[in-house]
Amino acid sequence: MFDPAAGAAGTTLDMECRCCGAREVELFLDLGAQPHCNRLVRRDLAPGTEPHYPLRVGFCRQCTLVQIDHTIPKESMFSDYPYVSGTTRTLTEHFRETSARLAGLYDLGPKDLVVDIGSNDGSWLAQYAPFGARVLGVEAAANVAPLALARGVPTWNRFFNEDCARDILAEHGPARLVTAAGVFFHLEELHSVVRGIDALIGDTGVFVVQAIYLGGMLENTAFDQIYHEHLCYYTLRSITALFARHGLEVFAASVVPIHGGSLEVHVARRGRQPVQPSVAALAAEETAHGFGELATYRAFAANVAALHAELMRVLRDYQARGRSVWAYGAPAKGATLLNSFGIGPALVQKAVEKNPMKVGLAIPGARIPIDEEDGARPEAYLVLAWNFLDEFLRKEQPFLSAGGEFIVPVPKVEVIGAAGASK
Repeated sequence: MFDPAAGAAGTTLDMECRCCGAREVELFLDLGAQPHCNRLVRRDLAPGTEPHYPLRVGFCRQCTLVQIDHTIPKESMFSDYPYVSGTTRTLTEHFRETSARLAGLYDLGPKDLVVDIGSNDGSWLAQYAPFGARVLGVEAAANVAPLALARGVPTWNRFFNEDCARDILAEHGPARLVTAAGVFFHLEELHSVVRGIDALIGDTGVFVVQAIYLGGMLENTAFDQIYHEHLCYYTLRSITALFARHGLEVFAASVVPIHGGSLEVHVARRGRQPVQPSVAALAAEETAHGFGELATYRAFAANVAALHAELMRVLRDYQARGRSVWAYGAPAKGATLLNSFGIGPALVQKAVEKNPMKVGLAIPGARIPIDEEDGARPEAYLVLAWNFLDEFLRKEQPFLSAGGEFIVPVPKVEVIGAAGASK
């Protein structure tokens, strides 16, 4: 479980920084030993038998990259994967808007190749169909890649790295645009991937990455976005340092609202694109907010402790009054929150999901069973996928109007009913 005192006195993690190699990564948040969040378990599995791994977060004093110190091998985490990106309207609409914007920015046409790294079920690449560009997805999960192929999105079932990029070049030629959404912080072979991107875009192509923004995590106390799949947590400063090591340059930067705030950067070989004012503007904003200072991250850890205390107070109040609480969805981030705070079936009786890959299993560690949506209702839902709260509120107005409640744990603990937030 979460240790609020860990990192307060200063502990250097026994690791080399994933970006710069410095051995100056200082612990600031220890979420305890946790199971792999997306490795859902059978309900009859004996308690405590799933593997647990340290979930510690540190700050590199040299390049400012925030990162976890323990790596679960990528083959264990991603070869069989229960997440499907096309399950929410919010994300599908985000991909539609983003593809239209990028197609216009880079004048994409039938001669151009778009490669998406970690392409999942092809939800993003499918949005390029109106522009006629050639597309290729690279997806490591053997159970998810066929979903993309079934919808007509060409997909390689591989891990992307330098060797994969060379094979794409040999078969398809260079890419006009390479993208990565929700995957760039997963990369165990980080430098091989960046070398592969460099080879694939050449002198004229562009790489566009969207990654959960560390600034948004700090603002929202979104500690639940920390889990073993997410090895790195980027600011503009730290991601710029990574690309600079490979002769690449960030020439445009912004924060887009998806997933509670994601950093979007556009990257090309150094000097190939004019650097836009947005880069200096965001860099200055990060400096003003202290994103390059360890004290900022220690303050974040203190905020997590305060959130912990408040959420447990609310859930125990429901328990004391005999009121039922179910989890609304079973996302990976939910496993981090539940296991960090020691929340199990005594407080949250079950989770309901529409993803059939999850139904019938249980959340690892917490062992909360996952059922399909069948019309039954609790008195309150704990909204684990809080980043899609607006979509859920629209969908569940009848439930709220009938007296149901949403317990929202992040960015602050709130109980939302028909009249809005009450706590």
